[in-house]
Amino acid sequence: MEKQEINNAISEHAMYRFKLNDLISKGQLEDHKGPCTETDCQFGKWFFDAAVSSRHRSSYFYKQVRQLHGNFHEVACKVAGLAAEGNTEEARKMMDYDGEFHHASNRLVETLMRWRDLV
Repeated sequence: MEKQEINNAISEHAMYRFKLNDLISKGQLEDHKGPCTETDCQFGKWFFDAAVSSRHRSSYFYKQVRQLHGNFHEVACKVAGLAAEGNTEEARKMMDYDGEFHHASNRLVETLMRWRDLV
């Protein structure tokens, strides 16, 4: 179960890139909450639920993912806010290969993959 949840998280957070690029193009959010709350994504609902074993909650990777997941949503929220305000140039810079979103996303996904491989 936990391995599948982590796989789902990897896919879900990779898809945020497409959602944010779409938002930058359209200037509006599909979901009124946007990407700003880490407990609104499917992974966040599972991750913060009691379904995660105490063994995993006390692990190094759980703690790392918790921090990186929060940072991911914080950065995604910044991008969404800039795009919604019409500041598409700054939002695109954050999405670039060397941008803040790209780095936050990669760190999260890489850590999730290492965690998954140990589950």
